[in-house]
Amino acid sequence: MLSFDSRLTDALSLGNTTAFYVLKLYYNDESAFIGVSDKHRVDGSDIYYGLVASWGQLHQGLDFFGFTTSTGNTTVKLINTETCYKGGRFSDQFSTNNFANRKWELFLNAEGLSTYDTAARMVGSGIISGDIGYDQKGVTFRLLDFGEYEKTTGTTYYGKQLPSNIVDSSTYPNAPEKNINKPIPMAYGDFYEKTDIGTIPTGNFDRFKTFYNSAFPAIITDKFDIGEAAVEAYVDNETMHTLDSENVYYYKDGNYATITGTVDATNNNPRIEFSGARCKAYFPLSSSGFTTSGTGTHINEANISNGDFGDGSICTIAVTSGNNVTVNFAMPTISKMGEYVGITALTKFGTVTGSLAIGGSGGQFLVGNVAYGYGAVVTNAELSNSIASAFSGKTDSWDFEGVLAYKLLSVSGNKTVQISESGIVVEFDIDNIETYKTQELHERRVKDYIKERGGGYGYDITYRTITVSTTKTILYPSEIDYVYLSGKGRKYGAWVDADSRDNGYDENDLIENPVYIIEDILRTELGLTSSEIDYATFDSAGNTTDGHIGLIYNDSADDVKFAFSQHKFIDSKDLINKLCGQALSWVFIGGDGKFKIKTLKRGADSDYSSADKTVDYNDIQLKSISRTPLNSVRNDITVNYNHDYGQDQSLSQVNTTDSTSAGTSVSGYNQTLELVLDAGGILDSTTATQLADAYKAIFKDRKVIIKFDCLRPKYLDLEIGDIIQFSNWDTKVKLYGTALNESDDYFMITDIGKKLNGCSIEVIKVQ
Repeated sequence: MLSFDSRLTDALSLGNTTAFYVLKLYYNDESAFIGVSDKHRVDGSDIYYGLVASWGQLHQGLDFFGFTTSTGNTTVKLINTETCYKGGRFSDQFSTNNFANRKWELFLNAEGLSTYDTAARMVGSGIISGDIGYDQKGVTFRLLDFGEYEKTTGTTYYGKQLPSNIVDSSTYPNAPEKNINKPIPMAYGDFYEKTDIGTIPTGNFDRFKTFYNSAFPAIITDKFDIGEAAVEAYVDNETMHTLDSENVYYYKDGNYATITGTVDATNNNPRIEFSGARCKAYFPLSSSGFTTSGTGTHINEANISNGDFGDGSICTIAVTSGNNVTVNFAMPTISKMGEYVGITALTKFGTVTGSLAIGGSGGQFLVGNVAYGYGAVVTNAELSNSIASAFSGKTDSWDFEGVLAYKLLSVSGNKTVQISESGIVVEFDIDNIETYKTQELHERRVKDYIKERGGGYGYDITYRTITVSTTKTILYPSEIDYVYLSGKGRKYGAWVDADSRDNGYDENDLIENPVYIIEDILRTELGLTSSEIDYATFDSAGNTTDGHIGLIYNDSADDVKFAFSQHKFIDSKDLINKLCGQALSWVFIGGDGKFKIKTLKRGADSDYSSADKTVDYNDIQLKSISRTPLNSVRNDITVNYNHDYGQDQSLSQVNTTDSTSAGTSVSGYNQTLELVLDAGGILDSTTATQLADAYKAIFKDRKVIIKFDCLRPKYLDLEIGDIIQFSNWDTKVKLYGTALNESDDYFMITDIGKKLNGCSIEVIKVQ
């Protein structure tokens, strides 16, 4: 809702108030304007000429189910008679004053007030269209919203291509040819260690993507950085929270392998540099067809390879006294990723009761009929053992299918061993490596001549400078254009703490809340400042205490966490709208010229407890009562999430249904109505499920729509997304047989058209 100053608010509340507009039409360098109104008005040094023949309607609308907004262009028609303006026609100004692509500002006032152009009375602003038409009687200006047109580029604020930084050949002359003119990504959220799988062992397991949330794509920008003797790749152009140099991955055929050469990562210039072509990939063993032989038992065999080190996710194997048991696992099929150089069995044990050996006195790992020595198994041991000889000659076929077995022996007493995770590690060199060599010249100062002085007075030493040549070699994997890495994305800037904001977040915190991801895009990518953003609406939507995003997700606001990389070109409006669809929010430019966000609440009885404004039924003319159409109902919601950037597809899916909505009762629609939502910003199943539930709560029923005209100007401060209630409602007018509850029924404005002294409004019932 617009925040009018108290004098204007009081004046508009009076029954006999006459409201009026004053319009500023800026020209040339925008240091000056021509003011116009419906009649000649003087406000201090500002003159508003009485040239307005007619005002157009100021319009805003939102798509309740699509989470997009629209603003309608408005027009103003000026008188253009022979002597209407400074002794001539207004159109005569076009010879010296260029209004096209310059800003306009519209202010609402009331008779008896002064200081017409205060910010607290602005109801519209934007850019004047270049399509200015006139005849001998009138001049028509088309006034565009800032969101519709941006003056410096001729595009919309929303219409900026993102990501804004590209791999251009002048800046990155050594970039792979196929990467030229591709975008440098934008990275948000947590792609770091999974936090719900217990403590990841730091010896070996923490080097593999299996145990990380996801991996950011990093585009290769320099395939032979001579200075660093490394390949260079960028993950973003803005400072990032964390980059993990130990978890940089090569991707091929659905598999991620850790690059084991020299790797360096820089957070404040977010790039990685790596050299060499050797990688290691982890493949969990399969519990399918799991068997044991000998004297022993096992439980929870599926936990052996589920990627979880937590205490509740452990396979337990028991061995009776003096006996042994052989535990057999299926080894996975591995597609060829390069030239094989090694293979290792890797196991993390949990609690072991007493001393338990693998095999006999020497211990045994079994791969087929090949036995490998292993020492004693003890509690929390992380054991790694090469099994390469079992696969001699497999460098080309990579056919590692078979059985890996642990032969466990208890010398005395009944023993048990817990296995948290087990798999194999395959080491290989990437195929299709290009080699770059360069010679660097370095100057070196050396002793040239030493001569003993006569009389025992020491030595005379002379020096000369020589040039020394050194050779640097860079290995570049020519078949790839991206590598991938674990880490955490962009950080909050100082803006999150500025302007006395108190939202629960601080500068340098990781940006995960989708509300503030949108604000960061507005600031960082579109260059907006606090004067252009209604940050109070962002704090209402996203703050950690009672932010509306928490209500729609039925969770604490700071637990609503998004993570994604925007590594493909997208229109900025489309990106913001995509995020709005996953945050059930709308972003728009208010009448005061500021970007705002409104976030839907789920609609439970406790969600809406106050309204932005109460509309008196006596001040309106009711036009219609209807319902949202049947084709807007959805009672079978599927959310695709957990996007994999190597495969470029979502890997996970959740589904929720509402049987009542699909059923045959009075509340049902006698059919299943499906909605599939791609939630690329969500990685975890909990958040995805909450999003699906939110969509179900909103879409499963038809909603009441009320259209009415406000007959008084006191409602001109309302905007789309505002929540209203009604007072003095006619009890004879029911909402499909149900009386309107003035204290508990809340409505959201979805469409508003403003004219002087009144407006037309459409609302939808949200509770």
